[in-house]
Amino acid sequence: MTTVASGVRTSPVADRARTVSRRVARARVERAADARVDLGCLPRFLGFNLRRAHLCMWRQYVAVIGENNIRPGLFSLLVLVGSNPGIAQIELGQHLGIDKASIVALLDRLEKDGMLDRQRSTRDRRRQGIFLTARGAEALASLVAQVRTLERQMASRFTRAEFEQFIGFLQRFYS
Repeated sequence: MTTVASGVRTSPVADRARTVSRRVARARVERAADARVDLGCLPRFLGFNLRRAHLCMWRQYVAVIGENNIRPGLFSLLVLVGSNPGIAQIELGQHLGIDKASIVALLDRLEKDGMLDRQRSTRDRRRQGIFLTARGAEALASLVAQVRTLERQMASRFTRAEFEQFIGFLQRFYS
């Protein structure tokens, strides 16, 4: 509890609400055209910073690869299929954090584009193995080279040790 000049005791929550209320009242005055934007508490929020970093990476990826080509999610899927010939849809979903329905839609798109094939397992007829086609393997090799170049550019903002530590921190979220 805090005491205001009138001698009335208030709670910290009420104090914060009054502070916000005063800010809102001041905000009703037109801002100068060149006023600096106050980000408030956003720079201290993990979600805000992850989103900003993601948008930066997305823009760089689109600038290099192109917006209408293979998007990052499809790239990751192609890498997994290329590295694990015959991988099952459910395994792809688990390792990419994508639900079954979304994986099917992504695979349908890549199959329609001639990048991969599904083959029914001879041991378990319920299972389909996913394989790159020759076209898919060629496209993946080109994409990997482009993404490696992009990754080197983005990683150059860090020392090698900082980069390794940063990757480790990010991996804690989903491991």
